[in-house]
Amino acid sequence: MTNFNVLENYLEIDTHTDYGNHLETLNYYIERYVLNVPFENINVQNGQPIALDNASMIDKIVNQHRGGYCYEQNRLFCEYLTSKGYNVYMVSATIYNGSGWAMEGSHMALIVILNQKKYLVDVGYADIPKAAIPIAHDEQSVYDVNGEFKVSKVSDHTFEMKKKVDYKWQTQYQFKDEPRELADFEPGIAFNQNNESSIFVQKLLISKAMPYGRVTMSNDHITITHHGQKEKKNITSENYKYFLHRYFNIKDIDIKTFD
Repeated sequence: MTNFNVLENYLEIDTHTDYGNHLETLNYYIERYVLNVPFENINVQNGQPIALDNASMIDKIVNQHRGGYCYEQNRLFCEYLTSKGYNVYMVSATIYNGSGWAMEGSHMALIVILNQKKYLVDVGYADIPKAAIPIAHDEQSVYDVNGEFKVSKVSDHTFEMKKKVDYKWQTQYQFKDEPRELADFEPGIAFNQNNESSIFVQKLLISKAMPYGRVTMSNDHITITHHGQKEKKNITSENYKYFLHRYFNIKDIDIKTFD
């Protein structure tokens, strides 16, 4: 079994206190993770393999101050929560981009069962609260500095994660409550690394939760969201490394996007 001590030290998780497997503890782990590990697709942009085992992903986070996208982050976080004694499993989801659906089942998320209640957990998505979202009949909302989120039921095993935007609920993705293994995501993994139709192949995306909001960087600009107020700055081949270091603590890396 993986020794997660080096990861916990990097995330500044207090391991000297036994919090027990409660919702508050789960949310503590989620918050410490997303405040320190960015969502990013630099490996895809650079034509490099993504990190799909614990050792390489922990090295990527701790030594390179990097992150990854859903297959990397949620797979690792699933292993971490399992090591902490949580009942957690991976599920497949389909992203909705506002005008259409991505490849079916190509997003990975997590479900945690606590006290016979289920919660959606996702540390590998670019816009989600720093807490677990209840999967409940009354559609309990989770409030975060980045907005209000909830899970809605579509059918017996199908649900949607939604965010309130301009006072209206917008579907972010649809997921099925059916346990999956990493092998089930192989078609999505291949598509999102290599297919020209994949948004991750088409453009750079780096996003990190902050105590005050979120910072998101693309090929063209960086957006700093501070308590709902957005500030945009242009990104060029001359300044992208400065912003990588300042907002994401990523140093000494060339991104082919800017070649």
